[in-house]
Amino acid sequence: MLYTCTMNPSLDYYMEFDEALKADGANRSRLEYYEAGGKGINISIVLNNLGVPSSAFGFIGGFTKDFYISLLSCYENIRPNFTYTNGHTRINIKTSGPDGMELNATGPYITDKDMKNLMDKVDRLGKGDYLALAGMTQEYLENDVLEMLKAAIAEEVYVVLDTNPGLMRRVLEYHPFMIKTTPAELAEMLDETIESKEDVVAAMKKVKEHADLVMVLLNKEVALLCCEEGVYECNILKAYDAVSMVGTGDSMVAGFLMNYRRSRNTLDSFRFAASCGSATAYSKGLATREKIDSFYEETEIRKID
Repeated sequence: MLYTCTMNPSLDYYMEFDEALKADGANRSRLEYYEAGGKGINISIVLNNLGVPSSAFGFIGGFTKDFYISLLSCYENIRPNFTYTNGHTRINIKTSGPDGMELNATGPYITDKDMKNLMDKVDRLGKGDYLALAGMTQEYLENDVLEMLKAAIAEEVYVVLDTNPGLMRRVLEYHPFMIKTTPAELAEMLDETIESKEDVVAAMKKVKEHADLVMVLLNKEVALLCCEEGVYECNILKAYDAVSMVGTGDSMVAGFLMNYRRSRNTLDSFRFAASCGSATAYSKGLATREKIDSFYEETEIRKID
């Protein structure tokens, strides 16, 4: 079974504007809509679009809880398994237009009882299950999350991480299945300066000593994978303008897990992951199966090391 975990989900309120925002006057949008947000949730949504069921862990609560759940009910393959908190699920405002911006809230405080509830859920996972923890982890929860992931790895759960660099560095001691990250996060994880593609590859190899797979989205244009077969790259962006890069990395994680779980073919799974990333980059929302399939045929991976 596939599980995702989003430690600080958000109810994302999108507002689209035709003109640049004014600091000293009223700004009226031409379109507004809500989406259930969070990197782990994005992974679950793309898995849903691929016809793959997943169970979504995380914390939600307050007056936004029911609406958040109602948004997820549109996806027949997502099984909400949240821990309910007394605090309100945060609302993030995202504007698009000539000068689009994001206003992200901090989110609710997670109590020891809340965290224990999540840890108990994860403790039920076993050999062969996949757990993707994606998105920001609250700093005051990092020690608990470390223990939770350590226990899951000991039970032979395939743990995938795309979260705080410091937390990922600590989990490496227990050999997770996959680390998905960026050059900036790699630099923070290893406490090194990374300035070139060669630096990124060298850093990926160091992390690979403690994880089965390392995936990096390089400058939002190229994906890199370090695995037993070597280091490979694949273009995400094509020769025409992308619509939005939001969720591209999450789509790659979803695509890789879906394909790998079925085939155990690392390189084809990377190709499929890149196709999912491209499909999201050229969509208004997250990747759909039809769009992924259209990109798969033109996606090529290259060995670079």
